[in-house]
Amino acid sequence: MQLTQLFKHWSYQVFAPGTLLRRKYEAFKSLLKHDAIALELIADLEEMFYGETLADRQRANHLAARLSEAVGTMAGQLVEMNPTGYMDLPEYFRKIDFYVRMALELDMPEVGPPYILSLEDAGSFPKLAGGKASNLGRAANVEGIPVPKGFVITANAYNYFIDYNGLNEDIEACLRQMVVGDRDLLARLTLEVQELIMSGEVPEEIARGIRFAVSEIIEGEDLIAVRSSALAEDGEISFAGQYASELNVEPNDVLEAYKRVMAGKYCPRAVSYRIANGLTDSETAMAVLVLPMVDADNAGVVYSMDPDCWGGNSIGIYGVRGLGEGLVDGSISPAKATLTRGDTPVLDTDCTPDAGGLPSEETLLQLARHAMTLEEAFGCPQDIEWAEDVTGKLYILQTRPLQRERKGAEVHQDPVGVKPWAEGLERASAGVGCGEVYYAPTGEKIARIPEGAVVITPTLKPSLLTFINKMSAVISSTGSRASHFASVAREMGVPVLVGKLDEELEPGEVVTVDGASGIIYMGCVESLLTRARGGKIAPRRVVEQYEKVVPITVRLNLTNPEAENFTPEGCRSMHDVVRFCHEKSVGEMFSIVDKRGRGMYAAKRLKTNLPLVMYLLDLGDGLFSGKEKEKLVTPQDIKSRPMWALWYGLSDERVQWPNKLTHMDWEEFDKVAGGIFSFDSKLLASYGLISDDYLHLMIRFGYHFSVVDSICGPDTGANYINFRFKGGGAGFDQRLLRLEFIRRVLERYGFETSTRGDMIDARCARLGENDTRRLLARLGYLMAMTRLMDMRLDDEEQVEAEVERFIADAENRDVRKESM
Repeated sequence: MQLTQLFKHWSYQVFAPGTLLRRKYEAFKSLLKHDAIALELIADLEEMFYGETLADRQRANHLAARLSEAVGTMAGQLVEMNPTGYMDLPEYFRKIDFYVRMALELDMPEVGPPYILSLEDAGSFPKLAGGKASNLGRAANVEGIPVPKGFVITANAYNYFIDYNGLNEDIEACLRQMVVGDRDLLARLTLEVQELIMSGEVPEEIARGIRFAVSEIIEGEDLIAVRSSALAEDGEISFAGQYASELNVEPNDVLEAYKRVMAGKYCPRAVSYRIANGLTDSETAMAVLVLPMVDADNAGVVYSMDPDCWGGNSIGIYGVRGLGEGLVDGSISPAKATLTRGDTPVLDTDCTPDAGGLPSEETLLQLARHAMTLEEAFGCPQDIEWAEDVTGKLYILQTRPLQRERKGAEVHQDPVGVKPWAEGLERASAGVGCGEVYYAPTGEKIARIPEGAVVITPTLKPSLLTFINKMSAVISSTGSRASHFASVAREMGVPVLVGKLDEELEPGEVVTVDGASGIIYMGCVESLLTRARGGKIAPRRVVEQYEKVVPITVRLNLTNPEAENFTPEGCRSMHDVVRFCHEKSVGEMFSIVDKRGRGMYAAKRLKTNLPLVMYLLDLGDGLFSGKEKEKLVTPQDIKSRPMWALWYGLSDERVQWPNKLTHMDWEEFDKVAGGIFSFDSKLLASYGLISDDYLHLMIRFGYHFSVVDSICGPDTGANYINFRFKGGGAGFDQRLLRLEFIRRVLERYGFETSTRGDMIDARCARLGENDTRRLLARLGYLMAMTRLMDMRLDDEEQVEAEVERFIADAENRDVRKESM
């Protein structure tokens, strides 16, 4: 294949140089098209890899595959342009692509038996039984701990169910579209997956094992509970309240209940929670725990180390009458009892304000002893679910590591000279948050929670979990630290207080919520704020899962086109290949035209007072006639409508340009390059392809570049302006401020904009010729005025002032023109 391509290239070079040039130009256009695609994909991947966008891992794999296709095409097109110069590039690309695929490769799920485990065996096989069942199985093997009989339908059974029903491809297609925060899309996709699972058939070998196991654990017409026990559940990450359980299930309905629990893996809040914690779909395969129903007289939870009393050196027991559903879903405020820790716990009446809903003191002491036994057996404080049936028999139904507040969240700093607005509220989750008050009594209001809000809600509903990343704090009328929401809030560092407020807060009022002391303050109390103000820190596990793939996909190492390592061999990432192909393809087009001058007109240096090195390639009627043999052209020689309009703004006399190129944003780049490139290096130059009504211009100002692509002519329906701006020499925050300035200006002029990372895309279309010219002139002026702006922007107030100044200055030129 390589020899054939080389022979064809040499043949064209000798016998048909014009055809060769046209082929190179077509390859160049294709390369530029895929360059745009690749840069968009890199920006999308950066947002995922750095935690700015939370999406399923399958989306990352899908985007990476598309990036591979685009970059592979670029490499192939560069070889088409010059086979002798870049024949080895595809091989280096394939090597990088192999490592990317390896880094993103997901483990194949196990689909073989065992499909059923006894509860006692489950304790030894957490990767089969899932966290909840494995923990309960371990508890069942601890002497003296009362655990009901039960069994587990393993994660392998779930994987086999998906494989047996041929659902893998359909589920993956949904997963790759899932983005946390897009509520409607997430709801639609998760419902689609749930429907797929509910329409599936439980394989007979699994169904037979389930029916037999049910017959072994129940007596007569007893009912059963079918509970989630996903992999990763009830471990370091709790998944509290994320998955559904099926209670009071008739034994004959167990298979349908099993499917409903599996489908519950894909409810929106569970998917959002999983993604936010950096877990893949396969890492949370759904095992299912089946237990006999307990006819509960009392039920609740035990914290073997409860922070409410004695500085955390106590046991907290929370309880309600009947089943414990109202306690964990936050709809009921439970009764509480506090006991001493140790081998012989003692009830503390001072810290036990309400005994209603709790069992007898003897049972409380028994629960406390069980809690200490389980803490010793598991090696850490435990969060334990218990129930006492109508006969007085006690059962332990669940145990998991107690979710503690984030390090530092429980530290209380007394504010100086600030009077509390409300105090004495129950502390469900520590930490401090400040924001505007937002009332969320209904599902509709919950779905519209604004970023950074202090949410006031009647109960700690599980539906709040989907939007927990938006909340600075939560104040609830009912609920407790035993609720699922409070458990997740402690993981996320979101303060939660529970209790009635004597006065109502006004929507939009700014308050500070101190979850460590149970106090609310008016305004933002600076001495208490512990959370970062510049946006939320990206979830650690999300960033960690992409640590290995970042260096070989989005990281850019080839920063200096003149450096010795700017070669195919020097490419270390997909981004490097994109940069290499783009830079070399531009160089190929210019060098070929300079040498041959056939087919298309030769590239010509633009002679200008501006400190820019720019070459123009005329595709037809882009320059006035008579300039075909000239090596230098001036702006007055430009005939192209869009080029002239853009240049009119770029060369505005009010723009202060340095006299020398090195005074622009080339200084740091010059240091990297070691000063070895020449002033008029074509590899570092800006370039333009122009015709009568077409412009494709790429202007480089050191570390950032702007691309303008436009048609400007008499056909209104065909006219458009596409603009892209990316990069900069300042820090990332300053680059984003400049990007914000550009976005606001462009939107004021009617452009549609989108930003990803430090890149902005803008577009307007279907405008008349004069309006398109006017916008191109504004765009040129904007490009000139912003080339070093990132170096001097510090905050958003400054951005807004700069926007108003720019608009006034730009419009003022029109006024002066009209008055002349």
